[in-house]
Amino acid sequence: MIAQEDKSITVKHQLGIRHDNDFFVLTDRYYSFGLFLTYKHRLSNGIFTREYEQLNFRLGVEAFTPDDTSTEIIEEMDRPYAGYLGLNGGWSLASPENFLNVQMEVGLAGRSSGAGAFQRWYHNAVVVSDPQSWVAELSDTFHLNLYTQYAREWQVAPNPFGVRFAIHPEVAYGSRDQYLQPEVVAYFGRRAEMNSSIAYGQIGSTEREIFFAFRFAYRWVGHNGLLEGNAFGDDSLYLVEPFESFYRVGFDFKHRFDRNDYQVSYRFHSDETSMMQTHHYLILSYARSF
Repeated sequence: MIAQEDKSITVKHQLGIRHDNDFFVLTDRYYSFGLFLTYKHRLSNGIFTREYEQLNFRLGVEAFTPDDTSTEIIEEMDRPYAGYLGLNGGWSLASPENFLNVQMEVGLAGRSSGAGAFQRWYHNAVVVSDPQSWVAELSDTFHLNLYTQYAREWQVAPNPFGVRFAIHPEVAYGSRDQYLQPEVVAYFGRRAEMNSSIAYGQIGSTEREIFFAFRFAYRWVGHNGLLEGNAFGDDSLYLVEPFESFYRVGFDFKHRFDRNDYQVSYRFHSDETSMMQTHHYLILSYARSF
């Protein structure tokens, strides 16, 4: 007889891949794509011994394009082309009801990020369509940013069809992003506690989870470095000023089966500048714990 895997086994490492793309929802503009590789490590001995602590690392490339990607006339573009390559490192602290995440990111915006070259190659070799012009792309600049998230949630109904509500504010400050974003989230389905749930990117357990979530966020913007250039100085040819605020809504479906984590998510946000329109895209990700 083959022994069944122990569902209480604790895992301390995870590797994952994530892809964001608006092509899945039949558009090709603004946040055009993001490709990320992730690694997570659950700490055995952290700073706070009674809570769960985790280190998170992410390497990613992102591409942002105007609505009309065929024109080479700057006056006809509603936003600048922006490529970004970033390395993010973070630390999180989680209990059954509270979550804190602090991240530091270093990045490179501009042609040297490689995002524009990758997108042009992809459209030539895979999609077989006219590539984007990438005229007046943001100048090469280095970025440094700090992101802090907090979450507090309440359980209304227990598993197997649990219901939870959470508040999830986030603050960012640096050369790329400066904003304050409060968010409310509703979870429905089989969920683990915050300190081991895929809902908060936590590892350490193979307890099965399968749930969906609805979220609404409102962002007050102090600076957006991929629209108006590096906050500490930028000589890019074309920059635009964002609105002071916009809203974001989303839907998540997440499933943890043994050591495998799956995610399909949808994001929609209102227009970010006076020239841009609304935008939406999908998130697909897979991660394996060990």
